Amino acid sequence: MKLGKLPLPLILLVGLMAGCSSSEYQDRNTDYYQAHEASNDLPRSYPNQDAMPIAKAERSFNEPKLKAPRPEPLRVMDEAEGLVTERVDEQGAWLLVLRSPSEVWTSLRAFAESRDVALVSASPRRGELALAADPASRLPAQRIDLRQGVRRGTSEIRLRSYEVGQDLPWSDYDRSRVKSLAEFLTASLSQAGHSVSLQAQSLQDNQLVRLVDRDERQVLVMQLEYERAWAELVNLFEDKFTDDWQKLEDLNRSEGRFYIRYVPKDARPSGFFARLFSRGPKPEEHHYQLHLTEYGQELDLVLESLTNQAAPAAIELELLTWLERQLR
Repeated sequence: MKLGKLPLPLILLVGLMAGCSSSEYQDRNTDYYQAHEASNDLPRSYPNQDAMPIAKAERSFNEPKLKAPRPEPLRVMDEAEGLVTERVDEQGAWLLVLRSPSEVWTSLRAFAESRDVALVSASPRRGELALAADPASRLPAQRIDLRQGVRRGTSEIRLRSYEVGQDLPWSDYDRSRVKSLAEFLTASLSQAGHSVSLQAQSLQDNQLVRLVDRDERQVLVMQLEYERAWAELVNLFEDKFTDDWQKLEDLNRSEGRFYIRYVPKDARPSGFFARLFSRGPKPEEHHYQLHLTEYGQELDLVLESLTNQAAPAAIELELLTWLERQLR
């Protein structure tokens, strides 16, 4: 019998039946819908404290969509020491703020606009504000400079009176204005939902401190002015180097040297009784020098056992890595 003589409907029926096979592969598409719910109880011998029950989902899909909150700004320092701190150097008083420049700028501008003198100019990208002079009171114009702090997520604010483009000596007028600014910033930045300036974010893009490997030595590179770097290191050592394992013994600003005692972690007795009964390293051991020098447009901080003598590589890496974390 030839296939060509069969009627067309019969050919289609044969083709469909050929696709229906009684093989071992079964269609399981409907198994999920026809399945019966089964109990999934734990064995009695299984410890109940290890069980992790799945909470029942009771959320309705008809609830309105919630707006995602803005991410919290990065905090890298303990605010218990003060949100705004006044510091003093050879140029006068200045403020250290535990907020990024983009957060500080809006409060800084609000402070300038609230004064009884006119706001001459404001540049968030450069971090500069200028207040006009007050001829009636014979008070000079003032400039407020905002820049990124040495540590990540911090800002530094300096204020200076000037006239005819020349800075004036630090005065009581500047001091009173700095104190007023500190009080204003503390109140403003403590409020929840504080706004930020997108334009001022350019002030916080630079990484000012980084650890590099140079000539088989670890070097802490600081992109700062010498006075600024020195002051930050002094504050850090006076705050952190206060025990027998790490201590600031002396310093020489003219030579850029810090004389310290630093006992590496693997040489410190561990545990209460070990610290109580162990004598530990001898007092004359583990004395080093941190030397701050200029290198091109940057500053280098290196660790030395003696003047111009490199410290052991392991101790150099351990201490400078710790310093980098503290200053970032």
